[in-house]
Amino acid sequence: MIFRLTPNRLTLLRILLLPLACVLLYGGPRMKLTAVGVGSLLGFTDYLDGWLARRTRPSRLGALLDPVADKIFVAAVYLLLVHLRYFPYFPVALLLLREILVGGLRGRGRRLEVWPLARIKTAFQMVGAGLVILAFVLFGSPAARSFGAFAAWLAAALTWISAWPYLNLGLRGLSGKEALSLGKEILPPIFLLVLFPLAGSLWWLPFAGLVLYFPLTLVNSLFSGLAEGPDSRGVVSSTEDR
Repeated sequence: MIFRLTPNRLTLLRILLLPLACVLLYGGPRMKLTAVGVGSLLGFTDYLDGWLARRTRPSRLGALLDPVADKIFVAAVYLLLVHLRYFPYFPVALLLLREILVGGLRGRGRRLEVWPLARIKTAFQMVGAGLVILAFVLFGSPAARSFGAFAAWLAAALTWISAWPYLNLGLRGLSGKEALSLGKEILPPIFLLVLFPLAGSLWWLPFAGLVLYFPLTLVNSLFSGLAEGPDSRGVVSSTEDR
């Protein structure tokens, strides 16, 4: 059987290769540079699967899976860079808080228009992380640490600015029952986010919980009955819910 390259397979490949990049971050300079190379490859597959999806008929699974893969990437890499002290904690926490909230809204049946800044935000998150790693490998502290703080705060700012249309429309008209359900859904990952810098040697427990939260939102969306197709599934169209 001839292997057929599809958008969904590329997205799954991006998720499966992410642990390799994460492990490489804890090696020496060469391994860190390799991690940047692997991360660049993952970023290219993000572009490529979007290009393939536009040339073929997009699937419901693909429309939900692609933005979740992006959020898994950002959560894993950014939290590890906080653990390595490449990024300060607070801007990364703000960034992930936005992703948690938008992820919670994804399954609430809100149709949201795409805002182009969301594309820029996602690209900056990925490129910014790679540049910070390169800065630490090439220049070391403290110059790289200052650059890391600047990049993290800028990424957090772009993340929240890009979230405004989604939050404005997604929260509008939310009933008390829906708001309560949303609160119950996002409270556990927010608790893990607060716990992460306090967990000491057990940091990997809240880390794993936060990273796993985003595929769980995908499962929730698939079984919610709200998604009937790529253009009528009740969430942001295509892969731009970012």
